[in-house]
Amino acid sequence: MAGRRALLRLCAVAVLALAASPCGAQPYPSRPIKIIAPSSPGGITDFAARLAADYIGARSGQVVVVENRAGAGGAVGMEAVAKAPPDGYTLGSANTGDLIGGFLHTHLAFDPLKELLPVGLIGDAPQLLVVNAQVPAKTFQDFLAYARANPGKIAYGSAGTGSLMQIGAEQLARLAGLQLVHVPYRGAIPGITDMIAGRIQMMHISLNPTIAQIRAGTLRPLVVTDRERWTEHLPDVPTSVEAGLPEYQMAIWFGLVAPRGTPKPIVDQLNGYLRGMVADAQMRKRIVDAYLRPMSKTADEFAAFVVQDAPRWEKIIKASGAVAD
Repeated sequence: MAGRRALLRLCAVAVLALAASPCGAQPYPSRPIKIIAPSSPGGITDFAARLAADYIGARSGQVVVVENRAGAGGAVGMEAVAKAPPDGYTLGSANTGDLIGGFLHTHLAFDPLKELLPVGLIGDAPQLLVVNAQVPAKTFQDFLAYARANPGKIAYGSAGTGSLMQIGAEQLARLAGLQLVHVPYRGAIPGITDMIAGRIQMMHISLNPTIAQIRAGTLRPLVVTDRERWTEHLPDVPTSVEAGLPEYQMAIWFGLVAPRGTPKPIVDQLNGYLRGMVADAQMRKRIVDAYLRPMSKTADEFAAFVVQDAPRWEKIIKASGAVAD
């Protein structure tokens, strides 16, 4: 009996040691992963979430589901991510606006820059200055001259007060010395509809929702707010640098974030999935076809990029006077 008890004790100790050791821990991921998209289905943030879910699910062997939680310009969904357990099983599909939300909202229940951890990038979208085709301006410089000659008579649309569309247009106004009138809408599409009808004259906007009208000739892109031309889609449209206003730059990134405190090995594993996705020819084509430019950084590089870029956004937002509350 004494020998049997000693053997049982030995077995118990071995089991406890195995459970406490790294070898005894379950490998990540061992259960379904959830990606929260802080928007309604159909937008670029939702697209990025579903693209990542497909790829991570296929490579990890686990189910990856996308949950849409729209509201407060993305703040509702991002707060849910920030408050989730930091175990790698709740992620967020985020864009630039989601992490700089603290500069726009005065009553957020969380700090995006402090409570969300950058995981990996998928791509970015340069912004455009687009005008109604009836506006008597064929070039960016033509438009600036026209707007200066008509102060307070040029109306621009946005997806709402505090949206990146408003911030971009106000940045243009400040840099170029323009007096523009802001007309906020509930989303980009109503604004595009009114721009086509001539009720407003311009928008600072992404290519995705305007490409059909640009191809049809009802809208005219005057400048891409970036350093390099967008050769895949708008090779003939000059950059803001070429057009003589180099400070007028704004590209919106899209990627995944996690709750702060998520273990680095898990973050690096997820980042590896995303970098593999961006390098995959078929997935890369899907990114380009969605009017994004594929981007790839390590998790550390992504985090450093967000930290370095935050002061620039804070300056732009404060100068614009935009508030999302």
